Amino acid sequence: MPQPARQQLVALAATRFRFAGARLTSRVVAADDRHSDDTTLAAQLAALASLPAGNTRIERARSDAISLAHRATTWGPFEPIAEVGWRTLRRDSSIGGSVLGAALAYRIFIWLLPFTLIVVLSLALFAGHTDGNVAQAVKDAGLTGFMAHSVADAANGTSGWAVVTALVASLFVLLYQTSALLRAIRAITALAWGLPLTRVPHPARSGLLFLGWMVAFLVVAGSAASIRHALDFPLDLVANLVAYGAGLPVLWLVLSWFLLPHRADRWTELVPGALLVGVGVAAVGLIAALVLFPWLSGREETYGVLGVAAGLLFGFFLVGRTMELAASLNATLAEERRRRVAP
Repeated sequence: MPQPARQQLVALAATRFRFAGARLTSRVVAADDRHSDDTTLAAQLAALASLPAGNTRIERARSDAISLAHRATTWGPFEPIAEVGWRTLRRDSSIGGSVLGAALAYRIFIWLLPFTLIVVLSLALFAGHTDGNVAQAVKDAGLTGFMAHSVADAANGTSGWAVVTALVASLFVLLYQTSALLRAIRAITALAWGLPLTRVPHPARSGLLFLGWMVAFLVVAGSAASIRHALDFPLDLVANLVAYGAGLPVLWLVLSWFLLPHRADRWTELVPGALLVGVGVAAVGLIAALVLFPWLSGREETYGVLGVAAGLLFGFFLVGRTMELAASLNATLAEERRRRVAP
């Protein structure tokens, strides 16, 4: 190829790369502008309510619904709550919260595979449980219904050196997936706060701390069944309220403050998101115990492993959405505080 023609091709490629970079930068700036938009929910609803209503029944019902929403969201103490909720949902939508929740659900599912295998094999190897009572042992640890049945099936036919080999391999896989899950949660939190994604500080120490945190989170989240069997009403209700209303929020607060990126100046600024995680995980656990696990147990023969995986991933998706919304809520409240103190 002649030298002038080659130079023209290089110049054309460079121009296209610069154009693509400028276009990507403009999209990022537009996303940041959406976060910092000063338009309020009340102003947008008022503008929609001021539009003339149509002549059809559907248009009149739409106009009445907008007017009702405007009155409800501007009523007394509910107005700041509605405003924060609306801004949180806008932030969640701008960063693709549903996609991030699905990605986090996948990571949680993959992390649970080696963890569950290690629990089952450890019970069979060190605790002397047989295939017949592994399910009961796992059930006593907090995994109820479908999970206990599935874990018992996975333990059947494993003995001797196969147990040791599987334990060692599962441990290496668990450590890697723990690091991957921590990176995923950090990436989602950084996007919610509008921060650049950075490397995990002290990867080995952070990974081990996060592994301990995950085990503690699972124990507290899965303690409802054990508490229900061990205590009578109303003590079981009080214990569950303490576990979900204090235990899970405290665990998420510790993780958010020490291992996740944020712009908070004080740990108290991360409390709203921690409370949201506690309420959200409690709701997901209730749905799983009353609807999801019984449905999976009854449909396992019909849909096979794909239906089981889909049901579990749906539950993890709800947990992932809760975690992402918690980060978006904290970021939105921090932005509101900065806006109030700005001159």
